[in-house]
Amino acid sequence: MLNGIRLCLVLLLALELGSAVSAQTTVSGQTDLSARDVEIYSLAKRDIGQFARELTKSESSELGQARTIVRWLATNFEWKSTDYQKRDVQEIVERRGGNCNELAMVALAAMRSLGIRLRRVHEVNIYVNTPDRGERASTLVKEKGNTYSVFGRRHNDHVWLELYDSRAKEWFPADPSSGLVGTEEWLKGRVWFGERTSLNPITEQMIVPFAVYAADENDNFTIDRTRHYLIDEFDNLYRRRLHKIDAWKDWVAGVDFLDDKARGAFAGTVNLLDYESRIDSLAEAYERLSRSAPRLKT
Repeated sequence: MLNGIRLCLVLLLALELGSAVSAQTTVSGQTDLSARDVEIYSLAKRDIGQFARELTKSESSELGQARTIVRWLATNFEWKSTDYQKRDVQEIVERRGGNCNELAMVALAAMRSLGIRLRRVHEVNIYVNTPDRGERASTLVKEKGNTYSVFGRRHNDHVWLELYDSRAKEWFPADPSSGLVGTEEWLKGRVWFGERTSLNPITEQMIVPFAVYAADENDNFTIDRTRHYLIDEFDNLYRRRLHKIDAWKDWVAGVDFLDDKARGAFAGTVNLLDYESRIDSLAEAYERLSRSAPRLKT
């Protein structure tokens, strides 16, 4: 794991919602509900729209509404590993947890009930080196096709949302697994080299994304957001000084090369496992960037 990158469960996210969630979590990562949150959860089980309206009644902007919903879900629902079962929103709510895609489904339903413009996002990230994951991915690709190549020995996929804020006239990240909302908050939870803030228990293992695609009107992941987040905004976070580091050109070249390969994997036309050596090289470029970053200020 990269030096200096640590996962921190930040209580401020819960406090901002007026939550009485304890600083401690269960072994599985799911928190006990406060009395107020029990009421909110009951609303979610009865009517997802009523849940969203009650939870966000003091918010006036789309970004504020999204932040409240996303952080409540990240704090009070349990992240669960993928079991390849199909569930609808009601079933996920009743289960009070799910994988990244399932948590995004709940957030999507809640925010759309408020009229917020949203789209799903699919990323592929550099993951901690886990050989058995690579073997499992290889087996699934042979059995079910290339769409299962979005995870492997050194990479993993992740699903979140983008919301359109009409005041800013811009799309922003909203990740119900991690509680991260807004571009800078997302970058500091998923990309930068400093201490990371997230409510997702596996964020520490997802080292950095290298491909990000938003869904089009047909829910196909064709809208390329990779350069926006992982090159332009990444460099902006460090006041446009990353591109002056020697390793930056290798980072950009690696991201550009793997970007369309990831899109092909989403579509089932590319086996991303064929490019494991390029993912290894990109991980090395990110490591070299991280060694230079401590002298840079955001």
